[in-house]
Amino acid sequence: MMALDYELAYLLEPAAAPAGWSAAAASRPLARFWRFAQCRPFSAAQAEAFLAPHATLPAGVAEIGAAWDETRYREAVHEIQRLIAAGDCYQVNLTYPLDFSWFGTPLALYARLRARQPVRYGGCIGDAESGIVSLSPELFFSRQADTLVTRPMKGTAPLSEPPETLAQSAKNRAENLMIVDLLRNDLGRVAATGSVRVDELFALETYPTVRQMVSQISASVPGKSFSDLLRALFPCGSITGAPKIRAMQIIHELERQPRGVYTGAVGWLAPAGDCRLNVAIRTLELTAGQRGRMGVGSGIVADSEAAGEWAECALKAAFLRVDPGLRLIETLRRENGIYPLWSGHLARLRRSAAAFGFPLDEAAVLQQLSLQPMRGTWRVRLTLDHAGRIEVTAQPLDSGPPVEKLAWLATQPILADDVLRRHKTTVRAAYDAALATLPADGSVFDAVFLNERGGVAEGARSTVFVERDGVLLTPPLTSGALPGVLRAHLLASGKAREAVLWPADLSAGFWLGNALRGLQPVRLSS
Repeated sequence: MMALDYELAYLLEPAAAPAGWSAAAASRPLARFWRFAQCRPFSAAQAEAFLAPHATLPAGVAEIGAAWDETRYREAVHEIQRLIAAGDCYQVNLTYPLDFSWFGTPLALYARLRARQPVRYGGCIGDAESGIVSLSPELFFSRQADTLVTRPMKGTAPLSEPPETLAQSAKNRAENLMIVDLLRNDLGRVAATGSVRVDELFALETYPTVRQMVSQISASVPGKSFSDLLRALFPCGSITGAPKIRAMQIIHELERQPRGVYTGAVGWLAPAGDCRLNVAIRTLELTAGQRGRMGVGSGIVADSEAAGEWAECALKAAFLRVDPGLRLIETLRRENGIYPLWSGHLARLRRSAAAFGFPLDEAAVLQQLSLQPMRGTWRVRLTLDHAGRIEVTAQPLDSGPPVEKLAWLATQPILADDVLRRHKTTVRAAYDAALATLPADGSVFDAVFLNERGGVAEGARSTVFVERDGVLLTPPLTSGALPGVLRAHLLASGKAREAVLWPADLSAGFWLGNALRGLQPVRLSS
């Protein structure tokens, strides 16, 4: 297996490298290889069976943010068009990165994204904390014996348009043809004389979120090594532009940061020389600490419209908004028809819905909440899922005066910087397991979790507060605390402030609080 960074091209083709560039100064390896003693081929059915258990696990991306805004993108498009008019180039593939948080495992995330975006050239390389998740629909090249095949993809349209619109688009056909000519030239550097041929031109492929135009070129390459092929072809011309070297120089001048594995290649090489590599588009790089990056881009030509190209980039990234296998939760107190801290609940729900890309119909939420019982005190639970579906249930709430109860420390720590710590969701197996161990008589109010550093994080269903000099101290979000609604209310009112807390701070008694029951006095069970 291999993952090749786009910047490997600077080593293979020094004329394309920025002034002063050297491989020794690169911040990371430009090519990564994994060697295995054996390979176990899967049929399509076997692959589905292997991934099925992982596809049921919660996994996804959240808090997606573009590193560029539309103004910077538009300025770059106009600069490319100025260079085209000056005769520097014909087409440049302009890209920018999306940064995001991710959760789950790389394999679970791959399984969920694969279900949303089935592709022929995807793959996953990784461990529990980092990896590469590729959902590429584009073949860079494959070799079987002496036959080399490449399938450049250039030309994109939304599914809302009929296929004929893309098929007959003069702009998209011209872009595709430019890249076909470029790759024919690249193949000619290693192919047997007269063997380069175009097998398919301007074919359409349809995916769940987008329609693409693709062509196929093949050639005979007897006696050529894998390194010969890389030197002639890498990176794929569909993600550079034409002419290739000048386009790569312009890309460096405008993008001003490494692409990494994005638009490089991910694939495999067999001992006998057969191989298959994708063009690493729709490819996520996942790093430790639950941070990730994926590039998006499009080919810019003389008649490109910046607004349309910007929209195309968003279209290509739409597959990231996969169902993560969780729902957002708000647990509210309803007292004689009133939700006392409603504004805080709504603010948190808005933030989390935006972070996960869940549609939120606030009018529908209000309408369903208004239907709950008017008299008495109720525990109202609202959930919101990936499709925007809202569920609301209500149960009577015993709301007698708070009486001091016990709390105990959970045996398993939580990770303070887990992205899901920032949102109230149905992914709470550790919390539910801790609550299941509490005595049935209600004498123990909650289990308090520590983080991996030994600091106090939060209760399984409450925020921790320690009173000191008339002020309530509560752990900061960086300790692993959920941004609770009661917590936010007390901080905003000046009745509480953030402070890192340790188990010793709980020894003299403390408070556990949530929006449902308010502040509950507790002491640690011995």
